[in-house]
Amino acid sequence: MNIALTSGLPMSHNSKKVLISLALALGLSSSTTSGFAEEKTVAAIQEAKPPVINVIPAGVNEMVATLTATGTIVPRQEVAVGTDVAGLLVLELNADQGDVVKEGDILARLDKSSLEIQLAQIEAQRAQTDASIAQSEAQIVDAEIAVRQAQEALERARALSMKGINSKMELDNATNAHDSANARLNTARQALLATKSQLQLVAAQKRDVLLRLEKADVRAPASGVVLSRNALLGGIVSFNAGPLFRIARDRDFELAANIPEVDLPRLQENMPVSVRVSGLDDPVAGRVRLISPEITASSRLGSVKIALDRNASIRPGNFARAVIELTRREGVSVPLSAVVYHGTSALVQVVKDGVIDSRKVELGIRNDRAVEVLQGLGEGEDVVARAGTFVVDGDRVTPVRVTDEATGAIK
Repeated sequence: MNIALTSGLPMSHNSKKVLISLALALGLSSSTTSGFAEEKTVAAIQEAKPPVINVIPAGVNEMVATLTATGTIVPRQEVAVGTDVAGLLVLELNADQGDVVKEGDILARLDKSSLEIQLAQIEAQRAQTDASIAQSEAQIVDAEIAVRQAQEALERARALSMKGINSKMELDNATNAHDSANARLNTARQALLATKSQLQLVAAQKRDVLLRLEKADVRAPASGVVLSRNALLGGIVSFNAGPLFRIARDRDFELAANIPEVDLPRLQENMPVSVRVSGLDDPVAGRVRLISPEITASSRLGSVKIALDRNASIRPGNFARAVIELTRREGVSVPLSAVVYHGTSALVQVVKDGVIDSRKVELGIRNDRAVEVLQGLGEGEDVVARAGTFVVDGDRVTPVRVTDEATGAIK
């Protein structure tokens, strides 16, 4: 019985042993051709080459560790625009949702007629107060003259009394007249002070009305884009109605995302971020601006704010996905397919002198195609492109270098 062998077929070391045993067993049943068949079988096995397998050299590449987070686009700083002048009618609206405004622009005008009437009344009250002040000053002058005259009469009465010419009653009358003149002077002076105080009150009332008149023109306190407009033409402004407008200050937006508490210690401020915003074809660059110091107890998540570069297509409320760059460094790396796991240990199959050597390695950064090898593998060493397929530790192989780990392991 003859055995046909194809020397070009790839064979493992164990397969060779099986074929030899089979050839020897068959050789015992044929006495005339046993020596020739055994000789042919051994020669064929010796001529057979080890299996060809694809290997890829471990190279030094730039590895980037990232963290993915999702969230919603929000204004970095939102400005509420309103007025404390209640009860006025909205006569004019100059801005709508989506408009870009500058600081100081008039967004709405309110009816000022009632305030203008109050201002006219205050001006009349001011004129009346000025007249009262002039009258009080004139009364003070008269009172001062009366005091001087009473003082002179008192001095004459005292001189005559000392000479015994005047009676005590005349002296008392002169003294009382002098005291009465001083009292009238003090009264006139106090009236002047009261009138001047009234003038200050009128001035304060005027400033208040002027301020309310100014606030009747609702102006933008900062530049930005109008997010919403709650004011209605013909509506009456109320304290309980909330802001008339909402503005995203300086058109700055950011991504508000939630990160699991185990990943928060890996984040630092100013880390670069690539943000994919729903509806946009190209990613938007950004940086980590704020990392929350507090973890939400119910969800075990912490909030992160990512400042975004300005983009006219970004809108508040957009859903976005952020890829945060944690680390970037040069390191030895191999394709993900070159790593096989045994329990908790990671292994790569190194091909050295045509023999498979399974090595335990320590892994680092990984991406969707490759993984960094921190320890256990040197630059330039050949590893099986698809570890764990068809070969085991100690097998002899014929290595063929490839540049694309996506190629199959066996040729």
